[in-house]
Amino acid sequence: KLGEKVATRKAYGSALAKLGHASDRVIALDGDTKNSTFSELFKKEHPDRYIECYIAEQNMVSVAVGSATRDRTIAFASAFATFFTRAFDQIRMAAISESNINLCGSHCGVSI
Repeated sequence: KLGEKVATRKAYGSALAKLGHASDRVIALDGDTKNSTFSELFKKEHPDRYIECYIAEQNMVSVAVGSATRDRTIAFASAFATFFTRAFDQIRMAAISESNINLCGSHCGVSI
């Protein structure tokens, strides 16, 4: 509802699920944090386009880049923000190649 307070992470999960209805090209990848990032909402509605990458953030970013090659998919990868630091090399290469991927790091800050 308009004006209702909602957690940012829940808003992300809800929006991601809605994007999945808007386009069959949208895929979601997650680093074993689906209950924290609410990407589980996407998984529930679009299980065939959800990829659980577990605690392999480097591979998750690489899969997102490969999936987005030549505009095949619109990839959204979710994990705790601090864990994306493990994938800086892959993120840098994605930027150099102008890959169109979307990374959502949640729970950023000093502690998770």
